[in-house]
Amino acid sequence: MSTRRELVVDPGASHLALRTRSRGLLARLAHDLELRSTAVAGVASVDGEAWTAEITVPVDSLRVAGTLHGDDLDADGLGASDRGEVERKVREEVLGGTRAVLAKASGTARTGGKAAVALARKEAPSTVTFRSVDDRPGGTIVVKGRATLSLAALDVREVKGPLGAFRVADAVEVIFELSLKPA
Repeated sequence: MSTRRELVVDPGASHLALRTRSRGLLARLAHDLELRSTAVAGVASVDGEAWTAEITVPVDSLRVAGTLHGDDLDADGLGASDRGEVERKVREEVLGGTRAVLAKASGTARTGGKAAVALARKEAPSTVTFRSVDDRPGGTIVVKGRATLSLAALDVREVKGPLGAFRVADAVEVIFELSLKPA
């Protein structure tokens, strides 16, 4: 007897963050950033320990949450105009031509699995690790986890500061909390 359950992402209780890190000679003058989206949509199915998921994040929903000092977020680390400029560059230059980022993932255990992340121009593999998977009353499942994406693998042109003084590291950390409710 199958225990397969179909689930949908509850956008009001789900979010995703992208963490970028600066590298290079003058990286200390640049900012490590966290961008967030609360417009995460998607579906998942669970059958015992096995699972599949398809998640979509609209590029125009990504907002600068603040600057990072190690793993500590400073929500006031950038002014409004700098935030707006970063968000514009992400939409127009870094992810230009991509309306939404699509991730398809699957696994055979509640500890994580494999994913394929797609932009308009390319798809790249990633590994997904779950920090926690909590079954809630009413059939809701809350999944907290992370993944790392390679910008180069996604054909994203290297992001550099003026005169190449710093660059954004190739590895972008993705941190997510998804509330999945019965479909």
